[in-house]
Amino acid sequence: MLDRFKQLLRGALAFFQVRSQSKSDERRRLIRLRCDYKVQCVVDQLQFSAQIRDMGLNGMRLRMAEKLKPGSNIFVYHPSNTQRVENEYVLCLVRWSRKHKDSDEFDVGLQYADTPGNMRRSWVKFLLKELGFDERAIYTRRKSIRADSSMESVLQCDGREFHGMLLNLGAGGALFETDAQFAPNSKVQLRVGPLGNLKPIWLPGVLLHSKEGEEGSQLASIRFVDLKPAQVRSLGQFVLQLLRSGES
Repeated sequence: MLDRFKQLLRGALAFFQVRSQSKSDERRRLIRLRCDYKVQCVVDQLQFSAQIRDMGLNGMRLRMAEKLKPGSNIFVYHPSNTQRVENEYVLCLVRWSRKHKDSDEFDVGLQYADTPGNMRRSWVKFLLKELGFDERAIYTRRKSIRADSSMESVLQCDGREFHGMLLNLGAGGALFETDAQFAPNSKVQLRVGPLGNLKPIWLPGVLLHSKEGEEGSQLASIRFVDLKPAQVRSLGQFVLQLLRSGES
């Protein structure tokens, strides 16, 4: 993978979910990437730096020393350059601005307001595309980007433990390979990890279906349910670690 992507990925912290933006999207969730890297901004004649706190397909949240007026236009530049990106900035619209409770800085919510052509050539679209963030990946019932995995794992179901391998992992679920068959809609607990310096975590889920894989193994598709915020953060760390190791 390009050095540019590796630099951006190192700034990513975790995946998390936010509530849907309209009643028509009630069953959908918008996956956003929590970030921590620096950008340069221009509003009118004022230029200043800011920190991206999270971003997704429709917008981003910045932390900055400036208080911006909702409805203002803002150009967001990333300081790094890459041959894969033609547009070094994206035009955004300030949707809201409020003081951060633990500092003198402000959190500012932005909505992308650039043309589709400029967005396709921008550093934002480049990053989201490399991480799998497109319309099909963002707005789906799966609610996740899946990272390939070969981690040994354990599945708890009906009071029993089944050892196997985790084939992929995302914010919304996982694919687990083992020798056992499971009934659809079974409630399960899946152990993820350890991986590197990440300690193992147990995640609650529902088994969607099980089908035969290679050499008689069974592939169990699991959807995570009722994850607590700490579990979501830990899960995001595992997904990003798998993405990093897959591109190293």
